[in-house]
Amino acid sequence: MVQGKRLRLGLLGAGRRGKAHLSAITGLADLFELVAICDLNEVTARALAGSFGAKAYTEVKKFFSRESLDVVDIVTPAESHHLMALEAAEHHVNMVIETPLAPTRAMMDFIDEAVAKAGVTVEVAENYRRKPEIRLNRKALEAGMIGKVLRLSSFYEPIGQQGCYHSMATFRLYAGAEVDRVRGFALRFPLERSVGYGTTYDAENLTQASLFFTNSIIGSCTYLSSWLSPLRRGHPHFVTVEGGAGFVVSGRNLENSIHQLQNGAQVVYPLKIDARQDGDQKIPTRFYYEMNPQVEYQNPFADRPLNYGDEWGASDIIAIADALASIHRSVTTKSDAEYGIADARRDQELSIAISHSAALDGQPVRLPLGEETPWEREQHERFRARWGGDAFKDAERLIARNFSGGSVG
Repeated sequence: MVQGKRLRLGLLGAGRRGKAHLSAITGLADLFELVAICDLNEVTARALAGSFGAKAYTEVKKFFSRESLDVVDIVTPAESHHLMALEAAEHHVNMVIETPLAPTRAMMDFIDEAVAKAGVTVEVAENYRRKPEIRLNRKALEAGMIGKVLRLSSFYEPIGQQGCYHSMATFRLYAGAEVDRVRGFALRFPLERSVGYGTTYDAENLTQASLFFTNSIIGSCTYLSSWLSPLRRGHPHFVTVEGGAGFVVSGRNLENSIHQLQNGAQVVYPLKIDARQDGDQKIPTRFYYEMNPQVEYQNPFADRPLNYGDEWGASDIIAIADALASIHRSVTTKSDAEYGIADARRDQELSIAISHSAALDGQPVRLPLGEETPWEREQHERFRARWGGDAFKDAERLIARNFSGGSVG
């Protein structure tokens, strides 16, 4: 039940990504009261809860039944999201869910059905389309700074389960249109020996895809589907937008910039960031390109004590804060989520379609997809092997069996 404008929030999942969410949550004290943290690791749950004055839990059912939550922030493994969402919905709790919303369409539809039945709201924490530099670039495109958009391209390091949903979310934002069809190709490259996170690999897998948007924009997406770190760590990942009068570059380990054609010559406008010092923190206040006219994006959280020093970086923490502010707005004003289940499902469906086309040696695949793909079937089989039951029929039993840790709090 909503109590005024300050909502009772619980964090479900306190691993590396969950800690990043805490870097934003604790800076939004005017919007949320962090009342509980739940994690299967008792040491982690106790330590974090103690640091933030919250209650610690290791059992999901107790977490929901004992705390009158308005919002839960779900940051558990992606294949468990539909289970956590089911439990949250049964307790009529609104949700922020990390990306991907779920690996398969059936899992995402399961979430949608549970949420609709309970009458609660879901905001999906897709961070790329919320990052300040991405929103700034979208403004530049809308202002016609590079002319008519013609092509999109991206290179991304692996994000698990052969996914590229971050690129798809960014592509759709930049293109302003849906994808009609995709063609994907999977390539395998032998390696002499590569050690990543204690594992030895003899090859890495790369996926390339072409996307055809309904407004005639063409997308080109490349991503690695083998997590080879430290071999590929530090490799730039990027998205570019090519227009009739220039292009935009954004990404990591490279300079974000707009390249514009002026009087037959290329002029480069690098991303600029204004910041203010607050103690030992450098808080970004404005992201902009010094063009004519000037294009800028103001950090809406510049007055909040977010942990900008988090290892994920200031841009990512701002994006997480944006997702949290959006669910707060949705709940308190009874409005739709900014990036909800439908958007998240479309982006993940594109990722699935690319994998499906690649398995068919590049045969074009049209959207929306029809019946369950072999890749999705494989994900459901893997779920059964890992969690000990059917992802849907056994959902209640699996929640009780797999998400009941020791007694905490």
